[in-house]
Amino acid sequence: MSEDARRCWGPLTESLTRFPTNLDLDLGARDKALEQLGVRPAVLARIVATVTDVLGERDAGLLVGARPWPLLAARMQQIGKSDGPQAVADHLTRLNTDDSY
Repeated sequence: MSEDARRCWGPLTESLTRFPTNLDLDLGARDKALEQLGVRPAVLARIVATVTDVLGERDAGLLVGARPWPLLAARMQQIGKSDGPQAVADHLTRLNTDDSY
């Protein structure tokens, strides 16, 4: 298991059906990581648009540019599949208004 896979294992990756526990997950190789996690380009574009709509361009840029972004995108894709696309926006809105952290 790669160092990225070991380091990221936990609540963020729990129940991700495509988490490559036996693959060489390299979050620095974003396209490869997104492919390994099963995030298709069209879905990714919708996720980025949703993130930008909810968080604004600056915060969305920081989130999308973060190293664990492929894992976040995979989680958002999973939420969208199980609960519908609006659920992703609802989660982001809730996080955006929670200043407890």
